[in-house]
Amino acid sequence: MLVKEKLYNLPHYYDIAFSWDITSEINFFRDCFKKYVPFAVKSILEPGCGTGRFLVSLPKYGYKVTGYDNNPKMVAYAKKRILEAGLEDVATVLLQNMRTAKFKANFAAAINMLNTLGYLLSDDEITAHFRNTGESLRSGGIYIIQLACAWDKLKVEGNGGWTIKRDGVRVKTIWEIERQDREKKLSYQVCKMDIDDHGKHIVLEDRHRLRLWYFEDLRSLLHKSGKFKLEAIYNQKYKQIPLTTRISGELGNLYYVLKVL
Repeated sequence: MLVKEKLYNLPHYYDIAFSWDITSEINFFRDCFKKYVPFAVKSILEPGCGTGRFLVSLPKYGYKVTGYDNNPKMVAYAKKRILEAGLEDVATVLLQNMRTAKFKANFAAAINMLNTLGYLLSDDEITAHFRNTGESLRSGGIYIIQLACAWDKLKVEGNGGWTIKRDGVRVKTIWEIERQDREKKLSYQVCKMDIDDHGKHIVLEDRHRLRLWYFEDLRSLLHKSGKFKLEAIYNQKYKQIPLTTRISGELGNLYYVLKVL
């Protein structure tokens, strides 16, 4: 059965598809907190938190976490997850969007994974997000964002994707870049899911339009926001990359450590 529905309106299947072990990623965050933040990190903000995988995981390490998402179904799913885990005192999820969300609470750090920042398409939207997030963090804190820059030579070809099974549901996911519009700085991508939900077969194909990132643009927008400086870059194996490296999509999804001014 072909489902004409947006991926983010199906939080249960999304959560299964992206439910790989995030322990190593959290350990990487903790290492960054120790290395780049001059005070103890106790509170974390997560823009674009989705189904709340970090919201229910980070409190196990002693952190208090607040996340937000602009999709009501994602927020409802994450809220239920928090309640079922008994974490309502240390984890909060809100319905907000990355364009305007700003908090009076001075968080020590923030995280934004899986190129979620890419759904902000214009320079003004991105700058506003950096400015608002910077104002929500303590001076000296950090914002770790994960994104991939434009490919020098994009290879539009199929990949094997990945398959995850949980509680009798199997989800095979393929996420591909279809094309890059360098002039308009847009990346056209598609997510394909083949789902077996206890014998019920579901096929999902959902297209996404995201920001086509250029490293020079990222640095320029950070400077324009007046809130962050680029402190460090790490690859997917958590190895540091010199700031002088030529950054392109061929390097994969990179982690950028932004320092609050």
